[in-house]
Amino acid sequence: MQTSAPKKLFWQNPWRIAGWGLIIGLLLLPLIAMQFTAEVNWTGFDFVAAAVLLGGTGLLIELGCHYSRSGAGRVGWALVVLTSLLLIWMNLAVGIIGSEDNPANMLYFGVLASVVIGAPAVRFRAKGMSYVLYLTAALQMTVEVIIQLADLGAAPVLNLAFALLWLLAAGLLRNAATRLAVQPGSGA
Repeated sequence: MQTSAPKKLFWQNPWRIAGWGLIIGLLLLPLIAMQFTAEVNWTGFDFVAAAVLLGGTGLLIELGCHYSRSGAGRVGWALVVLTSLLLIWMNLAVGIIGSEDNPANMLYFGVLASVVIGAPAVRFRAKGMSYVLYLTAALQMTVEVIIQLADLGAAPVLNLAFALLWLLAAGLLRNAATRLAVQPGSGA
């Protein structure tokens, strides 16, 4: 008879403490910087937007870790969420194609839409999500082709880096699904 280890409480998990501490630290950083320089000038809306983005990221990583049964799956889901956050943040802060006001930056929300629509469509299953992320990587590079053809500028290194992050997450989730499928009595 197997006995399961008692669940750790929130404050007993060092990864959780580090993650949420990092989020709080990132939110405090501009507040502290505003005390020393006029270069950083955040409004209340900026802090709320950052708190929603960072807090939502933390909650989504928590969910991914809670429902994933393997280390590769947990890292894969965390990478999906963090890559999405980075793409959103860059677009809102400075824009990838020109400035943040350039309407061509909306193309990147199509890339993110593939994740947002694809994840529930595959019922958040690791194997299905790996296929969604392959598509997402292809869409990321399609954006680069579009901006090249429309002569809107270029961000080949950045788009390639994002595509590689999507592919890495896909590989981790695929690995997690394969390992779970091999284990007896498990459902991937």
